[in-house]
Amino acid sequence: MIGQIPWPQLSMLAGSLEELDMSENYLSSTIGFEVGSLSNLIKLKLDNNYRLDENDNLISNGIQGPIPGSIGGLSKLEELRLDNNYVGGAIPASIGTLQNVVVLRLESNNLQSSIPSTIGNLASLQYFHLWSNYISSTIPGQLGRLTQLRELFLDDNELTGYIPPELGQLTSANYISLAENSLSGVIPPTFGMLSSIGRIDLQFNNLVGEVPSQLGNLPLGMLKLEGNNFYGDIPEGICQNIQYLSGNCSTGRRRLSESESVGRDWGIADSVTTQNAPTPSPTFHYWWSCNCCTTCYPIQVNSRNKSR
Repeated sequence: MIGQIPWPQLSMLAGSLEELDMSENYLSSTIGFEVGSLSNLIKLKLDNNYRLDENDNLISNGIQGPIPGSIGGLSKLEELRLDNNYVGGAIPASIGTLQNVVVLRLESNNLQSSIPSTIGNLASLQYFHLWSNYISSTIPGQLGRLTQLRELFLDDNELTGYIPPELGQLTSANYISLAENSLSGVIPPTFGMLSSIGRIDLQFNNLVGEVPSQLGNLPLGMLKLEGNNFYGDIPEGICQNIQYLSGNCSTGRRRLSESESVGRDWGIADSVTTQNAPTPSPTFHYWWSCNCCTTCYPIQVNSRNKSR
């Protein structure tokens, strides 16, 4: 299938259409505002229409343009897949009205601006994939309200600010990836409440401080820490239980500048008490020990390679 999606014609099926699957085609189309009239829609799948040939030449631009605000009218929607296209602009706040949505996959697009805090209203959401876009905001703490969430993939964006401690409330999550952003501050000790977590990816950010000992109590099988500025020892509980742990290779003691050692420069969020901040030693000497890492990296290299 090629060309445009006939949204005006599809809107005539509003009373009966429950599933619209145009995935893995060669469409070059926008999402018409008429999509909001498809009030009985349960599944909307337009994914994988951005296509390259075997020589990496563009065949199809896929789904382009913004997500219309009218999409919030799909009150019965359970699955929304727009991944692997060229969808751009901001994610509309109205997406937070999709109370029945379980799968929200927007990864590998050209989305920009911010993550709407209204996504925290999606009580049924289990899979939220937003990786490989150009989102440049902070992570809203409201995402911590997604108590059914199993996967949170925000990696390979341009996110800034601190990791909100509210993410520790995602007790159903088994995989969280915040890698390859520009996040700062510490790993929230509240991550110790992630009772179902199996994997956490934090590599290639600007995180600092010690790895919280609370992570040693988790059923964590994989933890990726390389490309940050952590110091201290990996907590013993993590070393005893982890199957795969990657980080920067161990370093000897080094003298930090005064600005590095001041507590406020470690990026402690207002909602995190100062008792969680790393306490600089009088001599300003720090070290990083990754003795129990299964893989270590001697050089911090940003691994981004976006082609769109």
